[in-house]
Amino acid sequence: MTTLGTDLHAVAFFMADHASVESGKVYANGAFFTRLRFATFPAVSNFSVVVVIEVPWREHHAPHSFSIRFEDADARPLFGDLQGEFRVGTAPNAKVGDQTLVPMAAAVTNCKFPNPGDYVAVLRIDGAEAERLAFRVVQVPADPGRGAGV
Repeated sequence: MTTLGTDLHAVAFFMADHASVESGKVYANGAFFTRLRFATFPAVSNFSVVVVIEVPWREHHAPHSFSIRFEDADARPLFGDLQGEFRVGTAPNAKVGDQTLVPMAAAVTNCKFPNPGDYVAVLRIDGAEAERLAFRVVQVPADPGRGAGV
């Protein structure tokens, strides 16, 4: 957990085979991995990235932004950033001082990994780095009985 100038922070930041947010809850399949395995390169993968941001009471009703960038070991971006904005209202049944959790999930499609190596997903909230999620892409022998990927 990294505290930012706005006091927002991520309580969760992870990758999954698939994830979605419904009714304020994260539904994830094949979550919390740090290795992607492929027989050949360049390799293309589809996965989801999930972030849950805790917004303190004093930051309700203010505009906020986030971005997620995937980088190689030399901090070169793999593709364009995922980014967005959000604003949290105060729930009618909230008590003074209650924080709010903002869950988000995004599908990352056709992500091309040029070669095996170390990679990182960098989460920024309101322009400040909040979290780094390191993962490794590895080459494995081709197995006709198993598909490429996670």
